Amino acid sequence: MTRIVKTAALAAITVTMLSSTPLTLALADTDSSALGGFSYLYENYLTTQDEEGNEEEVTASLLSDKVTIPENVAIANVNDSCNIREGAGTNYNIIGIFPRNAYCVVLDEKDGWAHIKSGSVTGYIKTDYLFMGEEGYRKASELVTLTATVTAGSVNVRTEPSTASDDTIIMEVSRGEQLEVVEEAILNKNDEKAMMWVKVIVDSSDMKESEGDSYGYLSSEFVSVGYNWKTAVKIDPIDASVSAIRQKVVAEAKKHIGLRYVWGGTSLTKGADCSGFCLAVYRACGISTKKMPRTSYDMAASSAGKTVSLANAKPGDLVFYGSRSGVDHVALYIGNNKVIHESGRKEGCKISNVNYRTIVKIKNFIDYIY
Repeated sequence: MTRIVKTAALAAITVTMLSSTPLTLALADTDSSALGGFSYLYENYLTTQDEEGNEEEVTASLLSDKVTIPENVAIANVNDSCNIREGAGTNYNIIGIFPRNAYCVVLDEKDGWAHIKSGSVTGYIKTDYLFMGEEGYRKASELVTLTATVTAGSVNVRTEPSTASDDTIIMEVSRGEQLEVVEEAILNKNDEKAMMWVKVIVDSSDMKESEGDSYGYLSSEFVSVGYNWKTAVKIDPIDASVSAIRQKVVAEAKKHIGLRYVWGGTSLTKGADCSGFCLAVYRACGISTKKMPRTSYDMAASSAGKTVSLANAKPGDLVFYGSRSGVDHVALYIGNNKVIHESGRKEGCKISNVNYRTIVKIKNFIDYIY
């Protein structure tokens, strides 16, 4: 049995203009489709100006989506994360990581173990690590998040909802990547292509401090917007041929999924930024970081370590991401085309596909400084 807990439907469009009070118009008498109604109002907006002749932005809620929550839902009751195992016992192999606030459906429960399904992972978790029943349902309704899932091969994220200049491109994200939505329908009057945009939270850079989340804009043409939860991360076994130190690095990094993002931080308990996290994991595994610079930009440019291709990357190598302005993010490669990284204030440390953003460089430090 499921219950519908949230509905976001097109009810109105807010037209925002400079030096003018925002105007909200109902669409009851327009085309029955959301986009049809939006087009009707936008045509009127195109011929409307304030006293100064200025026109700024149109925003709208175009999403029509219902969220259904199963009665047997459960939410992670952990500070950081817990393990998902092949069977009901600690002697079984770990097949997934269940992060803080993650969502699952309980298939069965016996002797203090829950048989669960979360995302692509089906396995077992101790019931002590789950909010279940009414408490699980309540938390699931609180934690559901509006997200944009990239549907194209590679999509630009911009600082402004406009294609007027390539200078506004801050990163590229790949198919399957999910970003939390701040506003799901923004239309900039000054954008020549008149594209609809989605405002999202993006990775925080370790190059500068920010007061809060970092934001970007994606064309809605290349994303699917809907309600989702954080789910389990599948753990693929590391090849037995990988050196012991590299296995240790990956194991240490995975312990800290959910670790909060702190700009300038280098602590595996109090928080870290992207480069600080990589350095802290290395140090925790006994790898000297004296020859490694502090920031992702300087790490990538440093003469320390050796640049390698993705095909030759090994677990424990560092993957650097960036844009036209240079490297601004780093993640730790954990094998099987996955990385672990401090993604920002919202999610903290998480696992992503290695190509979730445009890769600028990959470097092997371990074989040259360990």
